[in-house]
Amino acid sequence: MWPSNSLTERLNLDWPILQAPMGGLVTPSLAAAVSNAGALGGLGMWGFSREDGARRVAAFRQQSGRSLNLNYPLWDDPGDQRTASGPMREMLQTLFNEKGLGEVPQPAGGAGAVTADHLAMIEEIKPEVVSFHFGLPDDAILAAVKATGAFIISSANTVREAKELEARGVDAVIAQGAEAGGHRATFTGVDIGQQAGLFSLLPQVVDAVSVPVIAAGGVSDGRTAAAAFMLGASAVQIGTAFLRCEETDISDVHQNALDTATDEATIVTDVITGRPARFIKNRLIETLQASGLPALPIPAQLSLTRPLLASGDGSVAALFSGQSAALTKRRPAVDLIEALARETGERLKAFV
Repeated sequence: MWPSNSLTERLNLDWPILQAPMGGLVTPSLAAAVSNAGALGGLGMWGFSREDGARRVAAFRQQSGRSLNLNYPLWDDPGDQRTASGPMREMLQTLFNEKGLGEVPQPAGGAGAVTADHLAMIEEIKPEVVSFHFGLPDDAILAAVKATGAFIISSANTVREAKELEARGVDAVIAQGAEAGGHRATFTGVDIGQQAGLFSLLPQVVDAVSVPVIAAGGVSDGRTAAAAFMLGASAVQIGTAFLRCEETDISDVHQNALDTATDEATIVTDVITGRPARFIKNRLIETLQASGLPALPIPAQLSLTRPLLASGDGSVAALFSGQSAALTKRRPAVDLIEALARETGERLKAFV
């Protein structure tokens, strides 16, 4: 159970700890530091061209020769949202004017997908792990990725989703509890009110599938990691605690907000990106919710709200966070891994 199991052996890990890829918030330096410390570093690929994605991987490889996880979130192209975005853009213009940010941009579209260019990149670099969020790509793309030898992972918010992922051939399932920061992983549209916390979801998923299960949501220190392993997890995936590491690429206002976040600080909403995700609640979210306007589909909505981060005002920035932010602190990634490894082992030994 700790620290060695079939998953750590397959991925050549010293510790069954995964750093959540978290899109552009994760730098190659963070992923490399995590992997060098014996855990699994990950890089998000959405929004990056093949060339930029390859540069990110090359930067990782220059700093680490250990395993790497490439992550792809999946969604359909929302199409032209310029007409539909009128009321939302008009409402946001007040905040843009207040912050001196000029005109609210026209919404940008685009699918979250493994494009032909990215598939060619995966076939060339052969990452040890390829993970997905919001389900899995179509069978042909999935087969091509598997043919590279990559270990395939995707996330589930329910037992039904975990079973579907296993049936389609994943090598491991991430059980994402409701506590998790960032986007909810559901690909079946289950309401957030029906999505279980990790303490309830994890053992049910472990009982339902035969592949290894990775616990995500609220895991931030040795206590929470040990609890996940005692509930049957083969590994844990951690996001918010890694956002605090000095190698990340988040703004000062985001770090400052995480410094003071409490258990009551976060909310799950679709008003920032167009899909439900957990953020620190602030004026931007309250304003968008109060407007009563429906969010545009992802990524169109995000293209309207993202520029507000440039204001340097945390009250109008998108601040991703899980519910356990108060248990995290600023430190180098290697210190976090070492603390997790030590504290988790101590907690588990206490129950032997």
